[in-house]
Amino acid sequence: MGNSKYVRLNKILEKYFKVKSYGQKVVLILILLFIFSFSLVSGIFAYMNLEKKYKKIAYSLERSVTVKEKLLLKELEDIEDNGKILITTYNQKEINIEPSILRKFKIYGILVKETGNFIGRKIPLSPAQLKEYRNYRYFLLGDNLIINLRNAYYIIVKTRYINHILDPKMSFIYEYDPIFMFVMQEKKYRSFICSKKKVPESNFYITGCVEKSNITAKELSSIAAESISLFSTLFILGFIMYHTFFRSLLLYPIHKLKEDIEKMNREGLEKARFTLHKFGEDEFAQISFVLEETRKKILKHQKGMSLVLQTTSKMISMTNDIHRFSLFTVDRLDELLDAEGSVLCLYSKIEDRCIFKVHSERYLKSTIPSYLENREIEKLSKKSEKNVALKDKEGHRHIVSIKKEINNEYSIFYITFKRNEPVLKEDLNYLDMVLSHLVYSINLLNLATYDPLTKLYNRRAIVEYAEKEVERSKRYNHPFSIILLDIDDFKGINDTYGHTIGDIVLKMIGDIIKEETRDIDRVGRYGGEEFIILLPETKLENAGKLAERIKNRISETVFDVGDYSITVTISAGISGLRTHGDTFEEMLQAADLALYQAKRRGKNQVVMLDKEEITQILKEEFQSKNFLMEAIQENRITPFFQPIVDTKTLDIVGYEILARIKDGENIIPAYRFIGTSIKFGIILKIDEIIQKKTVEFLKKQKKIPEMLFFNLSRPYIQDIHHIMNFVELLEKNNIPKENIVLEITEEEAISEITVVKEAIRIAKSKGIRFALDDFGVGYSTFSYIKHFDIDIIKLDGSLVKDIHQDRDKQIIIGGISYICREKGIKLLAEMVETEEELETLKNLGVSYAQGFLFGKASSDFKEK
Repeated sequence: MGNSKYVRLNKILEKYFKVKSYGQKVVLILILLFIFSFSLVSGIFAYMNLEKKYKKIAYSLERSVTVKEKLLLKELEDIEDNGKILITTYNQKEINIEPSILRKFKIYGILVKETGNFIGRKIPLSPAQLKEYRNYRYFLLGDNLIINLRNAYYIIVKTRYINHILDPKMSFIYEYDPIFMFVMQEKKYRSFICSKKKVPESNFYITGCVEKSNITAKELSSIAAESISLFSTLFILGFIMYHTFFRSLLLYPIHKLKEDIEKMNREGLEKARFTLHKFGEDEFAQISFVLEETRKKILKHQKGMSLVLQTTSKMISMTNDIHRFSLFTVDRLDELLDAEGSVLCLYSKIEDRCIFKVHSERYLKSTIPSYLENREIEKLSKKSEKNVALKDKEGHRHIVSIKKEINNEYSIFYITFKRNEPVLKEDLNYLDMVLSHLVYSINLLNLATYDPLTKLYNRRAIVEYAEKEVERSKRYNHPFSIILLDIDDFKGINDTYGHTIGDIVLKMIGDIIKEETRDIDRVGRYGGEEFIILLPETKLENAGKLAERIKNRISETVFDVGDYSITVTISAGISGLRTHGDTFEEMLQAADLALYQAKRRGKNQVVMLDKEEITQILKEEFQSKNFLMEAIQENRITPFFQPIVDTKTLDIVGYEILARIKDGENIIPAYRFIGTSIKFGIILKIDEIIQKKTVEFLKKQKKIPEMLFFNLSRPYIQDIHHIMNFVELLEKNNIPKENIVLEITEEEAISEITVVKEAIRIAKSKGIRFALDDFGVGYSTFSYIKHFDIDIIKLDGSLVKDIHQDRDKQIIIGGISYICREKGIKLLAEMVETEEELETLKNLGVSYAQGFLFGKASSDFKEK
C-alpha cells in the first residue's frame, strides 16, 4: 500500500515534470519541499509582522488621539476665553454682536440661559436638552459643540470650525489614511483598528480609526518583495547544486541539509546549526559552511540592527544619565562582537584625561591587563584627527580602538578586546552607528540641559527641575525659595570692552554664584545676563542672606580680564513657595517683579516684595493688558513696513514688518506693548494678526519684494504648528514662500535651541529663509552660527552706531563678515543713520542695511 503511493508519485514526477533520473527527482522533491517550507515560513513571518504592525499602528493611533484631545481642549479653552470676553462686552454695552465677529473667534452663537436670547446666530436648543447636559462642561449636539459656562451661558461652536484638529495629516500615521471623528457613543469596527479617548467633562469621544486593509496591503507588498528576493537567491543556489553534483554520496548530505533547514524553520535561526562541514570537505560541506556563516551573519545583523534601535530608544530615555547610557552601550556591543570586554571613556581635551570611564560586565570578569587599556587611551589622545580607528594585536588578543569627536572640548574613546579573531569590517560599521548615537546623545544632553557658555543649567532644565521641586516641597511641607539675579548695565560692558570680554565676565560671575551655593542648589542661566538660583529646603530669610552675600562678593570683586579691570554689580529678586505663590510660575513672577523693583530703586540691591506690593504692580500691568485686548477687538493692530536696501545699489530689496497700534491720531510702536503682550500671552494673537494683514496687503501689490522679514516671538517658535499655519496662509494666497524671512533673536535661539533647530528645519523645507536678529550683543555669538541653518544675520544697532569712528567695532563686524562669507550667510545692519556708517559697513562686506537713513517704518511700501 505504501509502495503504491510512492509509485504514483514517481509517475507524476515523470509525466508532469519530465524528469527521468533519480537524482533529478530528489532535487525536484527538495525544490518542492523548499517552496512549501519557504511559503509557510513567509506566511508565518507575514502574519507575525502584520500583528506587530497592527499593534504599532494601534499605539501610534492612541498617541495621535491623545495629541488631538490636547489640541481640542486648548482650542476650546481659547474659544471659551474669547466667548467670555464677548459676553462681557454684550452685558456691558447691551448691544448684539455681529455674527462676523463671532465667526472670527470660531463661535456660531451664545445662548443666554436667563433670558433665552442668543448672541449671534441661533440653534434649536430646548430647556430639556440643557437640563440633560447641565453636568457637562462640553457636549456634542448634532453638528454643534457646546461649551457650558456654569449653566448660565452656552457657547455654540460648529464642529466644522474645529475640524482642522481632526486632520489626518496631523497624526503619527497619516500615511495609512486614518479617520478621526467626534462621536457620542463608543463604536467598534471589525475591519478597523481604532482608538478612542473621552474628552474630559464632556459627553463625547475623539475616535481615530485605520482600515486594516490599508495596513495589510502595504505590509504584504513589502513582505512579498522581500520574499521574492530571498526565494530567488536560494533557488539559484539550489540550481547550482543540482548541476554541480548528483551522486549517491550526495543523498546523505541532502538529507542532512534538509534536516538542518527544517530545524531552522521549526526552531528559528538561533537554535539551528549547519554542521555538515564539520564531517567533510566536499561541495555539500562547503554549502553547509556558507549556510552556517550566512545564518551567523543574519543573526549578527539582526542583533546589530536591534542594538542600533535599542540605543536610539535608550538615548531618549537615558538622556539625563549619560553614564548609564554608556554602560548599556558597551554591554550590548560586547554581545554583538562576542568581545572579551570593552571600555568607553569620555575624554576632556582641556583637562587631558577621561572625565569618566565605563567598563563592560565582560571586561570586569576578564583578565585583560590594565596597561593595555591605558596604552590605547594614550594612543588615541595623541591623534589629531577628529575620528580615527586603530587596530592592534597583543598575543592572541585583537584590539580595536576608536576615537569619535563630540565637540571642541570632548571626544569619545572606545576600546574593545577580542580573543583569537579580529573585528570584522561589518562590525566596525555597527560600532560607528552605535557610537554616533552616543555622540549625538551627549550633544543632546549638553544642548538640552546646559548653557554652552557658562556650563550652568539652561532655562529649560531649570524650569523642569523647579516644577518638580515645587511639587516635592508641597508634598512634604518643605520650604523652597528662588533668587533671580541680573547683572546691572551689562550692555555697557559689552559696548565698552567688547563681547568676548563680556562673555568671560558672564562665566566668572556664574562661577562665583556656583561657589556660594550648596550641592543641592541649582544654578542656571535664565537669560542673556540673568541667572536663577533654586534653593530647596531654604526659608526666605536664608535666601535673602545668600543673595546679599553673592551681591556683596560680586560688587567687591575686580574682574581682571586681559588688560582690563572690571567691576560689576547685580540686582536680585527673591520669592518663596506659599508666601509668593503655589506654583513655580507664580514664584518666578514675584521674583521678576522684585528684580524689576531692585533696578528701579537704583540697582545693586536685593528686594523681596510683599503680597500688597505685588498686587499693586499687577494691577498696573492688568490695565496695560486691557488696552491690548481692546486694540485687538477693535482691529487697531496693523503692520508697518521699514525698508531694507542693498548697500551697493541702494535699491529697496525688502521690508521688515513691524507691529503698530492705532490710538486715535497716534501710532504706538511695538517696544511700548510687546513686553506686556509676551507676559500675558497675547503675543501669539498679535503675530497672527500681523501675518494675516500683511498677506492681505501683499495680495494688492503688483510686485512682492524679494525679502519680507517677520519677527517671531518665543511662544510662536515653541509650537511648530504656528509655522505650518503661516505656510498654509502663504500658499492659499499665492505668496512666494522664498520671499519670506522669519526672524528669531539670539536670546530666543539660546534658550530654546533644540526647538529652534527643528522649527528652522521644517520652515526651510518649505522654502522659507531664516534670520538671526540682535546678533553680537551679550552672548557667545560665533559658537551659535554653527548650530542654526540660517540665511541672514542682522547686526544689532549697538554695533552699527558710529562704526566709522570705532576701530574695535570694525574689527568685530569684519570678523563676523568673514565667517558669514565662508558659510554663505548674508549680513544685514540695523539702525543705520549716517552715510559714513553705510559706507563703512559696505566696505566691511555687509550686504543689506535698514535704518532712519533710508526711511522710518510706514503703512505702505516706498517707491525708492
